[in-house]
Amino acid sequence: MEEFKKAPLTYIAQLELLRARGLTVDHPDDALLWLSHVNYFRLAGYGFLFQKPHDVFIPGTTFEQIVALYSLDEQLRDAVFAVLTPIEIFLRTRIAYELSRCAGAFAHYDLSLYQYEDRGKAWLAKLEEDMRESGEPFLTHYKNKYSDFPRLPIWIAIEVMHLTSLSRFYSCLSSDSKRLISSFAGIDHGVFASWLHTIVFIRNICAHHGRLWSRNISISPLLPANKPEWQSFHFNNQKIYASIAVMEWISRKARLPAGRFAPVYETMKNIAAIDLRFADWMGVPAGQAIGMCWEAAQ
Repeated sequence: MEEFKKAPLTYIAQLELLRARGLTVDHPDDALLWLSHVNYFRLAGYGFLFQKPHDVFIPGTTFEQIVALYSLDEQLRDAVFAVLTPIEIFLRTRIAYELSRCAGAFAHYDLSLYQYEDRGKAWLAKLEEDMRESGEPFLTHYKNKYSDFPRLPIWIAIEVMHLTSLSRFYSCLSSDSKRLISSFAGIDHGVFASWLHTIVFIRNICAHHGRLWSRNISISPLLPANKPEWQSFHFNNQKIYASIAVMEWISRKARLPAGRFAPVYETMKNIAAIDLRFADWMGVPAGQAIGMCWEAAQ
């Protein structure tokens, strides 16, 4: 293992390094401005896709191509985040509604709804800690009016939970409770649990401005084994396209506006147009046009 000894580079030196590696830079002033706005290391994460071998750009590769891919990935994150928002709000609503109907206002304190009591207790302890630390004005109002705090009705608590906490809550529940919540989607409750984990993972990538379009989805969604429509696509569940299909399925089954997905697919088409390899790197099944997957699922 060697010691890191690379020295920091000025913007001009960064640009010269890219040129020395074979990158075409037609507009150096614009390129320097970009490097002053976007960290060289961040931009390099898009540039290496145009290299073969490592640190040698494919002849004809331009700085503008790398910037275009970077900008499209930014657009993709924004478009995906826009479809995730109504999905997240819907899931909060459904969990609170279904559980409160079957077990009352404080359903999440009913340990019979959990698969394992100790996991339920641990999750509740963390939830109450989050309630105490939250600065939400409606919690201050509740605390001043009711003696139960931090024990809150589920329809209030659900709005304070982090999405990660919401996903863990679902995972802790008994099979019957999970089926009650996930029944709208028409898939196995265990598959749905994996979908929630994936949604949290992708939301965090979007929120922290990470590279999304070619990312290996390490927390990957399970694909329904008993759904012919899913099997016919031959999705790679470790690529973003399968996760987009998951989000579209949830949206259609929940009767959320499917039109929100148009910018997602349009951006993916624009990414695929840059290089013939890129559709495969996003996980688009061979021979399939990029676009809505589940027109008939609603």
